[in-house]
Amino acid sequence: MLGRIVRDRRVRYLFAGGIAAAVYYSSFAGGWLLSGGRVPYLLMAVVANAVTTVVTYPLYRTVVFGSAAPWLSGFARFYVICLGALAFTAIGLPALVEIAHLPVLVAQAIVILVVPLVNYNLNRYWTFRHRPAPPVVVSCGPTRPNRE
Repeated sequence: MLGRIVRDRRVRYLFAGGIAAAVYYSSFAGGWLLSGGRVPYLLMAVVANAVTTVVTYPLYRTVVFGSAAPWLSGFARFYVICLGALAFTAIGLPALVEIAHLPVLVAQAIVILVVPLVNYNLNRYWTFRHRPAPPVVVSCGPTRPNRE
């Protein structure tokens, strides 16, 4: 039973997502608290996003999706998805802080819960999709045009 659970990509994604959320939130909250709120929270979101992207890409690549795609192009696609999450954060975080008047760290925790729901399918179908190998053309010699 445990083996079947571990083989389920969604379970591995939840595991990696938990690590990503912890890395992101600790980067964000740590920077926010250490700065005493003097650094704008959206700048902290940019920093936390970059840190999380670099730290978690290998985990998603190997453990979750088992990708064999080239590392650099895979990272570029992964970072595009992460920039999408950052854009969502850039909209959601100020809405929760400025409009709903939630504390910054509470608002960021709420945003963190929503982002993985979107990112899973984007990563699955675009970032780490399995591309079929190009067809192999086998030739048994030079071809001649048919002159009938």
